[in-house]
Amino acid sequence: MKKKSVNKKPIFSKFIYSALILIVGMAGGYLLGFLTTRPTNKDIQDLSEIRAGRYQFTNPLLDCDNFHPSVLKNHVRLKNNLNDYVNNALKTGISDHISVYFRLLNNGPWIGINEKYYFTPASLLKAPILIAILKKAEADTTLLNKKILYDKVLENTYSPNIADNENIKTGNTYTVDKLLEYMIIHSDNNAKAILLNLIGDDYLLNVMTDLGVNLRNRDLSIDFLSVKEYSSFFRIMYNASYLNRDMSEKALKILSKTKFNKGIPDKLPKNILVAHKFGERGFENSNEKQLHNCGIVYVPDSPYLLCIMTKGTDFNNLTKVISDISEIVYNSVSK
Repeated sequence: MKKKSVNKKPIFSKFIYSALILIVGMAGGYLLGFLTTRPTNKDIQDLSEIRAGRYQFTNPLLDCDNFHPSVLKNHVRLKNNLNDYVNNALKTGISDHISVYFRLLNNGPWIGINEKYYFTPASLLKAPILIAILKKAEADTTLLNKKILYDKVLENTYSPNIADNENIKTGNTYTVDKLLEYMIIHSDNNAKAILLNLIGDDYLLNVMTDLGVNLRNRDLSIDFLSVKEYSSFFRIMYNASYLNRDMSEKALKILSKTKFNKGIPDKLPKNILVAHKFGERGFENSNEKQLHNCGIVYVPDSPYLLCIMTKGTDFNNLTKVISDISEIVYNSVSK
């Protein structure tokens, strides 16, 4: 009996048809992904850039920021927890005002609470003075070894609540490098005054403008700086995008030796490194007090920037607010 021949053409056609569908689907998916993930004009407008400026042929990018806070689930959860804490602190009178800025440093998402509210930065301004001196030292390699005689008290207008007995002494000579350590590690106001006299107000203001904070048109007799603006100093040091890498490393190493161990570092594990600066301010004829703490918390694989500014009537309460908020943020990040 003669066998019937089997027609295999339909099976082959089905195979070709399926392959074509797969290829077209993959191409369509790629095209859709390209169109939906590439930057749009809106994305570009939603980004802010800090560029060095004041150069003839270049305009170096120092920092890039997104106007919009993170919408990642864990960040939304963290912000809700922080809002609950802040609202309770305000309701119970522990503090009169609290601002918070948090940012992961390796990839940039951030959240803020009252992040545009102005405060008086006080000793927080010692960090940009540190940056300004080190920037000048990049061009003048002898600057850090320059010796200066401290022959009279320069700053004696405010008696700090957070006191450090290790200060420069009249009649002694100090190198600029040593004065930087006294200014940051011990928050010595006389060391700050010597260093500021050395570079001048205009140079400092130019550096701060380079770093995205232009104070020239602001009234410095009232609150004039926000947590979000101030955070740029630490971001730019971390990125080594203004100071060179060695000087950025030096700046953050000095800041990591700050003697103030309350506030941000207080409730963190002792093995977690924190490079930070605090600032405090009291006012004549007023019960108002301000206490601020900003810096980088070096959680392994997830370093983050945290800046907290507070107003109230009791420094102990404000210190507790800062340490509590720091603990909430650390617990969220370390998970």
